[in-house]
Amino acid sequence: MRFLFFSLIFPILFCAGSSCVVDLISEADMIVFYNNGQIESMTESQFDKVDSLFQETIEDALEMPAYGVSLDELTKEEMKKGFWLEFKFDETLYSSSMPFDSLLVKIEKNCFGVNLIRGNDGVYEGRCFYLDLNGNNFDKLYNYLSVIISGEEEFEIENEQIKETPIEEVEEDKKEKETTKSGQTLLEKLN
Repeated sequence: MRFLFFSLIFPILFCAGSSCVVDLISEADMIVFYNNGQIESMTESQFDKVDSLFQETIEDALEMPAYGVSLDELTKEEMKKGFWLEFKFDETLYSSSMPFDSLLVKIEKNCFGVNLIRGNDGVYEGRCFYLDLNGNNFDKLYNYLSVIISGEEEFEIENEQIKETPIEEVEEDKKEKETTKSGQTLLEKLN
């Protein structure tokens, strides 16, 4: 029973006194998508879907004490491999007394916990945050990022009623059908 109490109350105590990083991620002003070190562009609808899939994955996540420490040079080298998302903020935020203006995360399949690497003015150095995804994983998000890269995204088109439009006749047919005031066609009149 003591273990159950500790496991339920610990995440609440850990976040007390400052905002949880999970809550702060939703306040990001921009998301940058890196594919093997290169920034990939996203449309507004792709941005919204990436944000939605990320939020869906972390909605039940538990912030845990992180043992990971980021070193800027090694982090930038690792960013050259795989998919990474960087959540950028317009101001410096604090969680657990640790400042950051961006959070960087590697997106992998079958991943049930991630380090959120704190960025400050483009430097990724210091203690990380760790999120236990609490049974969720980034598989859907990873698959969607793969679709963005392939350029084979299927666009949903709303069903609209197709209106029939009359097809205009070829000019020669029009001349034959034009009639004079007397009711004769131009062709009859010319003969």
